[in-house]
Amino acid sequence: MCAASADRPFFLPAETTSEAIARIYSLTGASDAGTRGEKRAIVALRDALGLDLDMARTNALMGQHIAAALGVEWRSSYADLNKVNLDGLNALLEGATEAYHLGSLRRLIGKKPPGLDGPQWSGFEPAQSKIEAVNRISSLTHSGPEWLGPGSKEHKSVLINLAVNLAPHIDPRLSKTKLGAALAAEFGAPWSDACESTGETISLIGLNTLLAGAELRLGRLGQARKGLFGTPQEEGMALAGALLDGWRAERQADGGKRVVWDARHCIQWMKEQGVSEGPNQNEWQGFYWESRGRTLLNSAFTPNPNPPKIAYGNTSFDYSLRFVWDLKAHTESWRSPSTGAVKRGQSAAPLNDQEAMEACVREQGLGFLMVGGEAIVDEDRSFYDWHAAFKAAGGVKSRSSNSGNSRARKSAFEPLHVEAFWFDNSEALEAAKAAGQITGFAQGKQAPDEEGGVGRIRRPKYNLSVPKARQSSINVARLDWPRS
Repeated sequence: MCAASADRPFFLPAETTSEAIARIYSLTGASDAGTRGEKRAIVALRDALGLDLDMARTNALMGQHIAAALGVEWRSSYADLNKVNLDGLNALLEGATEAYHLGSLRRLIGKKPPGLDGPQWSGFEPAQSKIEAVNRISSLTHSGPEWLGPGSKEHKSVLINLAVNLAPHIDPRLSKTKLGAALAAEFGAPWSDACESTGETISLIGLNTLLAGAELRLGRLGQARKGLFGTPQEEGMALAGALLDGWRAERQADGGKRVVWDARHCIQWMKEQGVSEGPNQNEWQGFYWESRGRTLLNSAFTPNPNPPKIAYGNTSFDYSLRFVWDLKAHTESWRSPSTGAVKRGQSAAPLNDQEAMEACVREQGLGFLMVGGEAIVDEDRSFYDWHAAFKAAGGVKSRSSNSGNSRARKSAFEPLHVEAFWFDNSEALEAAKAAGQITGFAQGKQAPDEEGGVGRIRRPKYNLSVPKARQSSINVARLDWPRS
């Protein structure tokens, strides 16, 4: 896992190129045009800093000038030919994050609806995504956390709650789009065709239009959003919703629609994104969940200008908004692709280093965003052979385990649900230990670096007994992927 800067315990380097780009967009407020590569992110930094740099310059040269403006050291190793690599993007990201926290990075208006250009709207800061928008609207009416339905559809209840609280004379039985248009008219906000999408769906432009109108009505336009989620329970539900929305069910070979992660595709994606460890690990699904999940969360929510500490010793937790969270994957069961037989997995899910967890919980609490799912067994060892060849092509030698036994491999992983678990303080952690929800364990040594060698000792971790935790107050949210 990446380490946070020693003098910036709130900063966690991006693990992938896509995460770095997503975080730059989020810091600057720029719109993601959906194009690959770092050019638009670098241009967004240029514009947010007000620099006069010609677009014709190479990415590497623009990056060098931006680094100078941010007071960041620029090294020759940050560029591969004319492109900025992941190390270079992280250098720019760290400098931009510091500038954002100091208030010296100008927010762009990439997601601001085009009709909100009058002086009365000048203080409005648009939501970064639909899930941020529905939660900000919901927070205005104290209606609790929101998530999106299949296909990124907002729930009509978001608009109904807005009408009931701010415009009770509007008929909530109107269709969703007509209700949105009626609310916008009530708030004096411009409603256009761009506010609506097919299938009775409100677009991000439409949600931002309603958000701006409601904030103006309540006298809260442009207020800081650090307190968007007042409790870990609310934030955990919203983050789980953003993660759930990040993967869509697709038609499978058996005719059903489900979310399935193919091992080969996930490993290739991690390699392309520059993930260092994940592509070569047997538990690839955990690294994939963390890498893709961090990108999704950073794309979904505008960063907190005053974030909490995420680094404790050698451990850096994966994400923070108002509260600190780490992403974990748990194999609940194993399925045979030939027979369909299902075998129960381990009930315990490994968490983090005990000392780091205890320190974070003691200072500010700590949460876990856990994907639970079913592993598909690599029965014919075709994935095993492919993975061995993949690692060999990258110059990585497969290492034997300390026991000498080879564990079953996962050719695919089917995520079933996202759950959020939260430890509020040291007393809550101790109570979870007493109830058997949390147990300590000494990790086995790492696999030896060479044949006949002995692996390095690892620090003790905590385990989470998932079945017990689900029945307790530390389980603060759960959302399931649809399956058919």
